[in-house]
Amino acid sequence: MIFDIGRVCIKLAGRDANNYAVVVDVIDNNFVLIDGNVRRRKCNINHLEPLDIILKIDKKDSTENVKKALKEANLKVKEKKPKKIKVVKEQKNVKTRKKAK
Repeated sequence: MIFDIGRVCIKLAGRDANNYAVVVDVIDNNFVLIDGNVRRRKCNINHLEPLDIILKIDKKDSTENVKKALKEANLKVKEKKPKKIKVVKEQKNVKTRKKAK
């Protein structure tokens, strides 16, 4: 089968289009589980373009290990930006005027 575990592909459809993905598990003849620069999820093989690169990963390997293997293969890996810590501002005491009757 073309889509063996560890096969590097390019995602063709959806919001993750034009990103590298690695086949992590084969579900059936039409679907595979992918991970890498895309969200880890089930994907139709019609939405993937297989490349000649095959990485040495285990079945259902973690996202961290898949991204590490992509780096070793000299492929671009998207890094998550660290979230900014929100600073809670102290509320000032506001004097209110009493309404005149």
